[in-house]
Amino acid sequence: MKQTRKTCFKKNGKPIYLMGANYWPRKTGPLMWRKWEPETVKEELQQMKSLGINVCRSFLYFPDFMPKPDSVDEDMLERFTEFVNLCEEVDICTIPTFFVGHMSGEDWDVNWRKGRSFYKDPWMLERELMYVRKVVGKVCDRKAIIGWLLSNEIPNYAGTADAGSVLDWIKTICKAIREIDSQHPIGVGDGVWGREVYGKDTGFRLSEQREVIDFFGPHIYPREDDSLRHSYIPSFIIKMCNYGRPVLLEEFGCSNSFTSEEHQADYYRTTYNSAFLAGAVGTLCWCYSDFDLSYQRPYSHHPFELLFGVTRKDGSVKPAGYEIKRFSKIMDKIDLSEIDIEESNAFIIVPSYYSLNYSYSSEDKDAIRKVLLQSYTLSKQAHINGGFLPEPHLPENIESRERTNILKETRLLIAPNVQKLTAPFWDAIYRYVEKGGIFYCSYHYDMWIHIFERLFGAKHNLRFGLADMPQEQEIELKFIQDFFDISKNGRFVYQVNGYYKDRAFCPVTPTTAKVIAVDREERPAILLNSIGKGSVIFSTYPLEYYLANTREVYKKDKTYRIYRSLCKMAGIIPKFDSPNPYIELGTIKYKRKTRFLLWIINHNWERMDGFIQTDLDIRRVTELETGKSIYPKDHIPFDLESKEVKIYNIEIQGGEN
Repeated sequence: MKQTRKTCFKKNGKPIYLMGANYWPRKTGPLMWRKWEPETVKEELQQMKSLGINVCRSFLYFPDFMPKPDSVDEDMLERFTEFVNLCEEVDICTIPTFFVGHMSGEDWDVNWRKGRSFYKDPWMLERELMYVRKVVGKVCDRKAIIGWLLSNEIPNYAGTADAGSVLDWIKTICKAIREIDSQHPIGVGDGVWGREVYGKDTGFRLSEQREVIDFFGPHIYPREDDSLRHSYIPSFIIKMCNYGRPVLLEEFGCSNSFTSEEHQADYYRTTYNSAFLAGAVGTLCWCYSDFDLSYQRPYSHHPFELLFGVTRKDGSVKPAGYEIKRFSKIMDKIDLSEIDIEESNAFIIVPSYYSLNYSYSSEDKDAIRKVLLQSYTLSKQAHINGGFLPEPHLPENIESRERTNILKETRLLIAPNVQKLTAPFWDAIYRYVEKGGIFYCSYHYDMWIHIFERLFGAKHNLRFGLADMPQEQEIELKFIQDFFDISKNGRFVYQVNGYYKDRAFCPVTPTTAKVIAVDREERPAILLNSIGKGSVIFSTYPLEYYLANTREVYKKDKTYRIYRSLCKMAGIIPKFDSPNPYIELGTIKYKRKTRFLLWIINHNWERMDGFIQTDLDIRRVTELETGKSIYPKDHIPFDLESKEVKIYNIEIQGGEN
């Protein structure tokens, strides 16, 4: 699906890209309201403003705001109102977060809840509604309010629940807010850890929430064993959240317990820029400041939480803080109402088995997600700005003639290492190819497919209950004919890593398919089958699975060239391209079709130089940040230090061809 990019956030009636920080004062942390220091808070808001931060996420610590079940604490409410007024005075927006029971590694509950369900208990809901109405009614007309969040990671604090109860709870709270304030957008604040993105059903479902809320807000703190995959995780998660609502990267960041200040800045730089290119409508770091609170829970038992800030506990600014300022200046030069981010009509299939638990079917959701990330990384190396296509869920009724169709605008479908798709979706893929689509699939042991020979143009020679395992730890595929970006005799080497049976290959005998690549034993490795107006490319080896289970594989792997060839086969030709697989390219189109912005992000930990190719008739190129002119002939040069970014303002003659 195409990314939902239109923002729901506005300031003075104009769309605004949120450049934000999650905020607690450095000297009080979550106890800010009971240890209220307005002068200090104002100074910190002013520092945020000086760093280019235009919004802070504020937290209403629930035990302080509602110590008794029958009333909201008026002193706390007045202090919060004063805080909102200070935001307005400093000209910084805020997104208040209502139900803050979880924070930084500990949960704090109101002492009167006594185990009641936060989502379903009628008595509890009455008090939640009283609290929300009181807060919204107090400050909703203030200019500083730009949105609302129901919670901070409420699955941690209130637990998970059945999806119906969770959705009813969200509807109930949102209705109460909108009865008082119909102007400002609402998000849940759950972290987006549910089934659509992580394959685990917390009850918080994007596909159901989208009818109720205005934006999704993922919280991400990723680990990986491949540097390039790790660098693409923020944009991967944003793309996975594409369920019909804008995506605000609500939390990201890293502690200086785990990374140097310099590398923290590197992570911020690539994340801010890559998240924007992925379609985020804003990015909020965790968090504004380090804390001088080693004696206070939760920091006393989670000491790494003391060091997430973009400023230090003495108030000085870390390199990451200056990265916020830099990106803010970039965004100041861009009118969001005048641009669009160019996307490819290429999509990676997310099996419905990832987000749904069909009866008597078991899947390793973590393994599926890792393969999806690897495939996404390969697509970015090939300079495809595509997305994800979630397979539709089957209807509940025992028989259904409902036909699934794939959008005709789709040029390329990718199914990496897929074991299971539903029968109607396999049929839909066949029809899609028949009408002119390009479909790529790589093998998974025990593949659930009923049209193998029709689709792939080969008979498999599988034996029941046995896996066909490569005999060596390393396999090599050799192309026996030219294939777009790959010349005849081009070779690709893979380490056979991963769980035993998942490393298996698929022995085949071609029927209608051509063999375009073989392994060292001359067995078919990649098949090309023509169906109607389209084509299917099938790898008999689980290439993406091998890569996903190999540490720092990006340094040697060339599989992105297969993805580049798939794009060329599908007629996907980016306006700007480069043979360098370690840079991310992003093309921003202006409504005035004679102007583009070209983003170049070096995701590598090494310096990268090279050139950008284009067929456009270029009139002028300048660096967006410096205004320096570049004088290209038939290409645009770049030279980037590790994790650096360059943005070019490009004017062309007369408009696009």
